[in-house]
Amino acid sequence: MNTEDFFLQLCDGIYRAEERAQKERKRELFGNQFVPEFLVMRQDKVRVEIRKENVSHNAPHLHIVHSDKIDVSISLIDFSILAGKIDSKTKKHFLSLLVPKQKQLNAIWQELNEKDNSVGAEKLISNLRF
Repeated sequence: MNTEDFFLQLCDGIYRAEERAQKERKRELFGNQFVPEFLVMRQDKVRVEIRKENVSHNAPHLHIVHSDKIDVSISLIDFSILAGKIDSKTKKHFLSLLVPKQKQLNAIWQELNEKDNSVGAEKLISNLRF
């Protein structure tokens, strides 16, 4: 096996391991039930998502994720970090995009989590302009 093949195989293995770890993390949190994740925006490999949550347990929030580098929950009330980690440069960048959309993001959260209307949430997301 040459060096290039070795690194390609290594990268593929890492990617698949990260994918399995994400699925396992979801299974630990939610069991085998389906948890809708709505992609609000994507920039490079960073995803901003709003997920179907247990409303009585969680305040309105969104998730910013990028494999093992970023995994953070951010409040839609005051944009504070609720859980997880994110570097300050990335946080500042995404908050500059998200804070002006606070009203729309809260409407998406309410549509999905309080009204249990995933179709309505998807329509609201399609109207976001980043």
